[in-house]
Amino acid sequence: MKLLFCFIFSSLLFGGFNQIYNGFGLDIGSNGSGIFITRQVTHESEYYSLNGEMRFYDIKASDETIVYNYYSGQYQSVGGKSLIMLPIFFGANYYPFIGQIENNFSPFLTARLGGVLSLDGEETGTFRERWKAPDTQISPGGFLGIGIDFKLVGQSSVSVMVGLELLPLNKKIDGMDDYSGTLIHISFNRRSK
Repeated sequence: MKLLFCFIFSSLLFGGFNQIYNGFGLDIGSNGSGIFITRQVTHESEYYSLNGEMRFYDIKASDETIVYNYYSGQYQSVGGKSLIMLPIFFGANYYPFIGQIENNFSPFLTARLGGVLSLDGEETGTFRERWKAPDTQISPGGFLGIGIDFKLVGQSSVSVMVGLELLPLNKKIDGMDDYSGTLIHISFNRRSK
């Protein structure tokens, strides 16, 4: 861990990062879905990049479903959880095939670590009643995966990643102490000028 910190610190200190990308996207996971914003700085060698992201992740219950209420004429969710996770991750992408693939895509390996703020609301009542005083906790988290950057016209790109999202908790929320699982991460990026 100290070696990784020294590498990142020295790289930032001595420069070499000249391409900045800002983006947003969708997360589709085994325990829920969400949206995120991201910022990535790419090294001039293009072999690696550093990134940071903030996510809004809505956790779903395994037995949650949508039913039609004939009395009100509306669809509603039943059996759900009132649980939101806000991961803030920092990490790096490594592009092992730079210069070896002639097309506009670049496969990469990625690792991200950070903290996760969990907000647990009441399971019943109106929206205001459920989120009036949620239980909160901060726990460590991370993501390990593989992906592909697809470079598009106009200095924009699309990144698709698949991997394992690590969301362990310090104490149980809604009967579980770990919401880790598979995650598909789709990001739409544009180069900052």
